[in-house]
Parts: sequence; C-alpha cells; structure tokens
Amino acid sequence: MNDPTPPQPPPLYLPEMIIATVAGVAFGLKYNNFLAGIFVGVVLGVVMSLIGHKIRSRNKR
Repeated sequence: MNDPTPPQPPPLYLPEMIIATVAGVAFGLKYNNFLAGIFVGVVLGVVMSLIGHKIRSRNKR
C-alpha cells in the first residue's frame, strides 16, 4: 500500500541556528536586554548560514 517515506535528514544549517540561538540568549541574559538578544541571534544566524552556504557550495565544485 502506502510505503512510509524515510525520515528527512536534518537541514544543513541546523548547527548555525543552534549557535546563533545560544549566542543571542546569552547576550540577552548578560545585558538584560532580550530584544537586543533576539536581534543578535537572528543576525548572527543569517550571517553564519550565508557563510556556511557559500563554503558548502564552493566545496561541491
């Protein structure tokens, strides 16, 4: 009948998002400014994902 699909592998950007989240939370807790911590986490995550994507695409060539 319907074969179950195999589980999807985790996205390649997962380590970058974990590091950015931890860094953003740490910044927010240290300076007691959670909105700035959210901003730092999001910006760091985007920057690290772009760098990681560029490195992975370069290694594929």
